[in-house]
Amino acid sequence: MSNSQNTQDNQDLQKNKRKKKNVVVLVLMFLLLLCLFIAQCHLDQIKQEALAKEQENALEMQRRHALDSLRQAEQRKADSLRIADSLAALAVDTTVVDTVPAVDTTPAPVPQKPAVNRDSIRHVRDSIRHVNDSLKHVNDSLAAVEKARQDSIDKANKAIADSIAAAEKAKAEEAEKKRIQDSIRNSDKVPPTAEITPPAGRYYDPIKLKVKCDEIKCKTFLSIGDTNNPVEAGKAMEYNKTGSVFYFAEDSVGNRTPWEEAKYDMASDNVCGKNAYPVPVGGKTVCVDAYEYPNKADENPKDMVSQEEAVALCAKEGKHLCSIDEWQAACRGKDNLKYSYGDSYRQNKCNTNTKAAKRSGRKDQCRSWWGMYDMNGNLWEWTSSPSKDHPNMFLVAGGAWNTNNGSKCTESKFSFYPQNQYPSVGFRCCR
Repeated sequence: MSNSQNTQDNQDLQKNKRKKKNVVVLVLMFLLLLCLFIAQCHLDQIKQEALAKEQENALEMQRRHALDSLRQAEQRKADSLRIADSLAALAVDTTVVDTVPAVDTTPAPVPQKPAVNRDSIRHVRDSIRHVNDSLKHVNDSLAAVEKARQDSIDKANKAIADSIAAAEKAKAEEAEKKRIQDSIRNSDKVPPTAEITPPAGRYYDPIKLKVKCDEIKCKTFLSIGDTNNPVEAGKAMEYNKTGSVFYFAEDSVGNRTPWEEAKYDMASDNVCGKNAYPVPVGGKTVCVDAYEYPNKADENPKDMVSQEEAVALCAKEGKHLCSIDEWQAACRGKDNLKYSYGDSYRQNKCNTNTKAAKRSGRKDQCRSWWGMYDMNGNLWEWTSSPSKDHPNMFLVAGGAWNTNNGSKCTESKFSFYPQNQYPSVGFRCCR
């Protein structure tokens, strides 16, 4: 007892160490993800600011260029105005008076206006008009540049604000997600259900092990021989070894099942042929069909058949209708179980709570140790054993699709007469 207690304590200590190690790893991963997220947000903000600064510098260069153009245009306008003033001075009326002796009776010459270059004046006016148009264009360009600059600044500010808002929203969503997960984790304390397929038993060919879970977001694990080397078991794994396989499942909020054990016996040869396997019964070996008649996987088992017809159909195949002892030995397995899969009733294992029989072998967990399917539920099965209380009536065994936990390997009833047919009664053959 002391060694067993020490072993259990060591196992508990190892489990606690692994659990603490897993918690530390999860916390470090969360902190690393948080740091990466903050760094990414900071880098995005720096990038947006650099882009806005670059756009602002480009707009400032455009504005300086436009101001230089404006100063040049104003200088040209001033030069044109000086030329216009000079030409206008030439256009002023002047009178040339010649002084003559008083006694000279010759008429004085008529005063003449100097010639005016009208083409030059027209050219100056056109130049002034062109300069005014250029000034208007420059002013419009400056206004457009200033508007584009302001729009760019507003756009950059909006992009920065949107980036910050998006980061805040993502942070809030992550916090809400964590809150919901914590709430679910705190409220959900029920572990999932795990089952290994194919179930424990004797097999004559290599099998492919897989662990299933009854929840959607669930991980499953198995370990060969002991619990020290668990590996994920969501995909089928080739197996051909006599011994124990341990398995468990863990749901999305951390609830997990305890380790469960499935024992396998990989036999070398099958002396019974196809779809029949040997069962030790009272010191002899009996070959029992794996499926209800017609003994074919995934076919509808035959019902509405009398006990007399069942005897005849088995004899036609060189077999006999199983006796109650043969039938129960095949169902109870080497460990003398109450059900083919264990000692307690499990509704999901066999077809015991529906409205009709299913095709043979569809419930892959409803398999006895020796390899017989559907011995609990699906159809009651005729036997060759008469009732002790009513010798003219014969026992049926195993329950039907609607008998729930009244489908034990020891469950038996007697029919009214062997020639009667029932929709819930079938049979299997032995040899």
